[in-house]
Amino acid sequence: MNMLAAESAAPSADDRYDELLAGVQRRFLALAAVGTPLFSVGGRGLYDMFLAALTPELAAENTCGTCRAFMKRYGGLVVVDAKGKATSALWSAKDAPPQYARAIAAIADEVERRPIISVFRSSATSWGFPERGLWTHLAVVAPEHQVHTPSALATTGQYIAAKNADRETLARALAEFPHHVVKKAVALLRTEQLYRSDAILGAGSWLLALHNRIDTAGGRGEAAQRRRDNLIWSAAATAPAGYCHVKSGMIGTLLRDLADGLPYDSVKARFAEKMHPLQYRRPTAAPTAAMIARAERVIAELRAAGSLERRFAKLADVCPIWSATKDTPPPGGVFGHLVPAKKRRGTIDLDAEPVVMTWEKFARTVLPNAERIEFAVPRENANYGAMVTAVHPDAPPIVQWDTPQKRNPVTWYVYVNGSPPTQWRLRPGEFREVTAVIPHPATWHVEVDRTAREQAVLFALAGATDTAYTNGAGFFPEFLAADLHEIRKTLEAYAKDAVVAGKDEAEVCGLLVSKANEIGHTFRVTAGGVRVHYTLHRWD
Repeated sequence: MNMLAAESAAPSADDRYDELLAGVQRRFLALAAVGTPLFSVGGRGLYDMFLAALTPELAAENTCGTCRAFMKRYGGLVVVDAKGKATSALWSAKDAPPQYARAIAAIADEVERRPIISVFRSSATSWGFPERGLWTHLAVVAPEHQVHTPSALATTGQYIAAKNADRETLARALAEFPHHVVKKAVALLRTEQLYRSDAILGAGSWLLALHNRIDTAGGRGEAAQRRRDNLIWSAAATAPAGYCHVKSGMIGTLLRDLADGLPYDSVKARFAEKMHPLQYRRPTAAPTAAMIARAERVIAELRAAGSLERRFAKLADVCPIWSATKDTPPPGGVFGHLVPAKKRRGTIDLDAEPVVMTWEKFARTVLPNAERIEFAVPRENANYGAMVTAVHPDAPPIVQWDTPQKRNPVTWYVYVNGSPPTQWRLRPGEFREVTAVIPHPATWHVEVDRTAREQAVLFALAGATDTAYTNGAGFFPEFLAADLHEIRKTLEAYAKDAVVAGKDEAEVCGLLVSKANEIGHTFRVTAGGVRVHYTLHRWD
């Protein structure tokens, strides 16, 4: 404002204070874009520096407790670029009228010299008080994406505290596991020689990319170290859930073994043991009474009780990459029941050995033209599974790939050691028709799976249902949204006893094929009147 300490004085005619306010708002909106986290370097002393750089007359007009409070809370906001440079989110001399330019430049320089002390989030839509009494004050209107929405799991303060703790945890991990160790771990994961390595390849690649950025911001002196610190702050603020907790995750186990110089066979065996589906991210102890009480409160506050009610999926619930063509209804008329002769011709079987190829080649070259696909049911156990979804489609999301903007509550389950075909109403030796080929639900709304985790498809088989199913909610803790991590023990206990509805009406049960497991299955594909056998020997 122009003046609060001496309300009887009239504001200067050429004050141009409105231009200052507009410039601050304009710069804030330009820098605080979607996906750009904000940080604070603290606002202590900034307002006094601002007043000291103004003319005595202008300083008197701007002496204001409301504006001082704004400067203390919001004046130290910065954004960090890809090279680690911190830039003031509010202050720029070029956006200020001439009489304020020197003061704005002074506080901008000071802000950009200070170290980051915290992630910044606010649940308020207006930061500061644009008007109070008869005066206008320093304030900005926050864009919607910069407004934090508190949840049952975390207030805004708790969210900030968690992000700041993530930064400390990440910094310690970077110091303990240097670049060359992380690089070796990621290279090993990419060989696909470690069991279910794809589950942590995303976390490893993310950590390696951060090491690369920090190395690029090399140099000596305080400024160079500040850039490296800023990159860690930025990474912690934007990291996928769990990525900052390197030491407590599976990537930390691998890094520790490599840093300790364990032989490859030991590394591989220890990794496989901990990545076993019955161990990985599975609670090892029953939930306590306090955990159960906390989970009940969270679920109630989230109004997510309906999200836990599950049913077996129908074909209409899923997003297949191939589906069987339905028969065309017969035309009307007296002779409508007669099928044209060309449609009654028999299919030619190609009298040759099965064509052996990878799943990726099959998907690329065979699926697009396939008119019918049949699965050769083996006699031995195989990875049969089923897809399940929410009973209430409008219930709040609970799985990672389900969001209010893109609803997708579908998950799938598979038996760890496989299951016999008879359990799924399949006869060994028969060719069972495939009704659809469906990728993992996590990939339905993204062109490429960012984490490289869910490289798997389900061949839905006509008439297949899980006759042995009695209970189990059809989701695992590793599927759950990050916000539910703290109550995973209770949800795991719930999932064991819950019953998925609609078992006998299930339409999406069948063979699960994934990169993590041996394949070796045979399919009979009809295309253009020719029937060919294909054996999928590996994923890629």
